[in-house]
Amino acid sequence: MGFTAMLCILILCGIGCSGSYYGVDGPDVISREEALQRINDARLVKIAQCGLNETNGAFLYVQFTQNPRKILDGAYYSTKDVDSCTNVILWGSCEAAAQPCGLSPAEFFDGALFQGGF
Repeated sequence: MGFTAMLCILILCGIGCSGSYYGVDGPDVISREEALQRINDARLVKIAQCGLNETNGAFLYVQFTQNPRKILDGAYYSTKDVDSCTNVILWGSCEAAAQPCGLSPAEFFDGALFQGGF
């Protein structure tokens, strides 16, 4: 009975911890919500600077109405990557506001001190 109970607990823990929606927070990573907020704020600033047109207006609408997991699929992202993305948007051309950043999630074994999602 003890082995079976232990096996059940391990299976439940494995299922609960699988996927990239959980992880370990730390100073080198930020959550999906904060990353998306920073990127969307940069896009708003750039669109306000360049003027609203049909392309970046439609892109911005999708960014604000779509489920955050469809835009950024991981739980945590590197602060350095998000800052780089916002700099590209803010200092780039007016078309940069309507371009996806292509960020990849910070993985648990890739970050410093095991920060990131698992």
